[in-house]
Amino acid sequence: MRQEQRGGDNSTNFQAEVIHAGITYRDARDIATDVYNDNIPKFTEIARQVALDRAMSFTDTLLDGIPSETLQALKDPDVQRALFFAQQEFACSGDEQLGDVLMDLMRKRMKSPQRDIKQLAVTESLKTAPKLSANHFSALTALFVLTRIRLGIASVADLHAKMRTILAPAVYGLEVSEADLAYLEYAGCVSIQITSHNIGDILLETYKGAFSRGFTEEQIPETVRPVIAPFLGACFRDPAKLQLAALNAEIVGKLTEEQKLDDPYRASILNLLNVGLMSSAEAAEEFSDLHPALRNLTEIYHSSSLKNCQLTTVGITLAHTNLRRVAGEAFDPGLEIWVK
Repeated sequence: MRQEQRGGDNSTNFQAEVIHAGITYRDARDIATDVYNDNIPKFTEIARQVALDRAMSFTDTLLDGIPSETLQALKDPDVQRALFFAQQEFACSGDEQLGDVLMDLMRKRMKSPQRDIKQLAVTESLKTAPKLSANHFSALTALFVLTRIRLGIASVADLHAKMRTILAPAVYGLEVSEADLAYLEYAGCVSIQITSHNIGDILLETYKGAFSRGFTEEQIPETVRPVIAPFLGACFRDPAKLQLAALNAEIVGKLTEEQKLDDPYRASILNLLNVGLMSSAEAAEEFSDLHPALRNLTEIYHSSSLKNCQLTTVGITLAHTNLRRVAGEAFDPGLEIWVK
């Protein structure tokens, strides 16, 4: 039996129903419909119908394909509150991009039963997402890909392809002003630091091995030649030369630790990462040449405070969600890699 619930003017009612067994899809839809109908503000008849159609479309898409164990999250009043917020925002705006972001965030919230940093970040992101424009999402996503992600690559061509398919679509047509960046800081998505980083330096730090022109055997210090064989491979850019078979200093460091090499050996091997290395400016120029959207990003990044921005936990959550929306199957790691 449905419970009657009343509230005064300007009150918000979240109905938590007594559920004796597991929630079925039909149960979940009924709950979601009640949550919306019991709380939506009064509109004119036409506007109310438009809002209801949008809210139910959002709800049906959200629930479609969700495992039955995830549907049980709708027993939680906090999940119902988050659901109503998402329904209301999409019902009022009808913005498909915002709807996709809210959809993914709601799925994350329904899969996060524990009150931990991930749940808190997702809940706060649900509140923040409707306050952002498409350019804000693009700027956050650019920062996420450049500063928080290490793409798995097996060649220079692989790196280029992933930048074109993952990053370029997310920043296409990007326009960001200083006011936009100040607003993102106000919204809790970024913090603007004094220090800055250019794109070339970021690429070299993350994918140093992909920007190596290689070295010859004669350039390897004699002291490490007896132990260096496991660390060498053919140069990506010049197969006639050698390079370390690792993308960056962190990976090389882990490999030398696994081999239990002494510090002098480890330092000499790490130094080989810099032999034949392209300059920061060359790396940035190569990145810019990959796609017009990436050239535009490079120009904006270097000429604005975007280069001073550091993502907050909410910024990471929103960027991750937007990147999944844009890249689809090309990017599928879970948020817990970055927010845990």
